[in-house]
Amino acid sequence: MKKIIILQLFLFLAFNSFAQLNVQHVEPPNWWVGMKSTSLQIMIHGENIAFVDAKIRDKDVLLKSVKRGDSPNYIFLDVEIAPDAKPGSFKIRFFDGGKNIGSLEYQLLQRAEGSALREGFSQKDAIYLLMPDRFSNGNPANDNLPEMHEKVNRADHDGRHGGDLQGVMNHLDYIKETGFTALWMNPVFENNQEKYSYHGYSITDFYKVDARFGSNEDFKKLVTACHQKEIKVIKDMIFNHIGSNHWWMDDLPFKDWVHQFPEYTQSNYRASVVVDPYVSKHDKTKMLTGWFDRTMPDLNQNNPYLANYLIQNSIWWIEYA
Repeated sequence: MKKIIILQLFLFLAFNSFAQLNVQHVEPPNWWVGMKSTSLQIMIHGENIAFVDAKIRDKDVLLKSVKRGDSPNYIFLDVEIAPDAKPGSFKIRFFDGGKNIGSLEYQLLQRAEGSALREGFSQKDAIYLLMPDRFSNGNPANDNLPEMHEKVNRADHDGRHGGDLQGVMNHLDYIKETGFTALWMNPVFENNQEKYSYHGYSITDFYKVDARFGSNEDFKKLVTACHQKEIKVIKDMIFNHIGSNHWWMDDLPFKDWVHQFPEYTQSNYRASVVVDPYVSKHDKTKMLTGWFDRTMPDLNQNNPYLANYLIQNSIWWIEYA
């Protein structure tokens, strides 16, 4: 009798575990119509979402497949967007045992005018490289924020000094008048680490500008201001590693999302091994898969879902800004 009661309780919990949809991340957060490639992979992160069914019923969007990660909290939706699709939105509906338990509205935006005619940087350009945190503090109000672990400490050589996007905007005339035609900033993504994150290479969110620099909208304003002065903007994209506080690290989509070892293994930083035909396999493996630092896990781009994520993230920022 006890076994029957326990089994009934288990079945009750199983069938009632999705009474409320709990989605925490949808990435990319939106996309655009009129893209050269009509394929898109949407990563959805939510509690036990791998156990529900996702469906899309839209004349302009075809759901080709639903793939699940090693973690039960991820699904990857492969969709095809019609070449003639109009801007708007479509619904991603979720079902548990045939019962609709919720839905997400996914936006498809119009591309910016002239987006297909963008010109990249070349040997004709003079590029100004700057580190936002160390350049100019245009908005002291964002120096110390309660949600960010590291606060400003100008007395610490390795600490945050308060520079931001507004500081860069305030000095665009200087950059232009000095003769530069392109601006390259260190990464401006969120780096919500406990310490030593001013450089921008310990990313904790690929779709969010670090709040101590400003907002996503501030970045877009900076790009617009640069273009008005005929200054190109080069965005520093980081594909080798992330910060140890990235939300992925609490729940990796796949076991091989980052390179893992029985014990901490650091890169040997011997970049020459990549092109050396006589390199030892040990040296090459350590260079390519070892962590940059204890707080900077090494991403495994051989995972096709991660590789696609990084490519789409780059495209998203180009279209967004």
